Amino acid sequence: MLPFDASALHHHRRLVARMAEGEPGALRDLYELFVDRIHGVVARILRDREDVQEAVQDTFVKAWQRSGTYRAERGEVISWLVLIARSSAIDRVRQGARRQAALESMRIEPATADTITFSVADGRDFLNLHLSHLSAPQRTALELAFFTGCTQAEIALRMQTPLGNVKNHLRRG
Repeated sequence: MLPFDASALHHHRRLVARMAEGEPGALRDLYELFVDRIHGVVARILRDREDVQEAVQDTFVKAWQRSGTYRAERGEVISWLVLIARSSAIDRVRQGARRQAALESMRIEPATADTITFSVADGRDFLNLHLSHLSAPQRTALELAFFTGCTQAEIALRMQTPLGNVKNHLRRG
C-alpha cells in the first residue's frame, strides 16, 4: 500500500484547477503523471490496441473539457480520471457491438442484372441508411470529408478533436 502523500494530492488538484483556467501545460503534466495508470485501466476493458490508445486520449480530452466540474470533496483526481477512462472504454465496447451489428445487417447478396441499376434516390437512401449506423463522430467526419471536401486538419478544427481521432473516425467509418 502506498503511503499518503498530501503534497502530491494537492499538486494533482492544482493541475486540474490550472486546466480549468485553460493552461495547456497543466494537461500535459497531468497526462505524464497518470497516462500509465489510465492505460492499464482501459486495457483491462478493451482488447484492441488502437481502441485502448483512443480511449486513453479521449479520457484526457474529456478531463480537459470537464476540468471545471472536478470537485475534490467527491474524490481524488486519479479516481475522477479512472471514472472518465472507464466510461470512455465502455463507450468503445458499445460502439464495437453496434458496428458489428451494422456490418452483419449490411451483408449483401451478389448483384444480378436486375439489381445493378438503381436511381439516385435509391443511392441516397442507401447511403443515409448506412451512415445512420455509424457513430456521430464517424458520420460527421465522413460527411465533412466527402460532401464538403474538408481536409483532415479542417475536420479536426471543425469537430474540435485531435487529428488522430479524425483519422480513426474516417478509417473506421
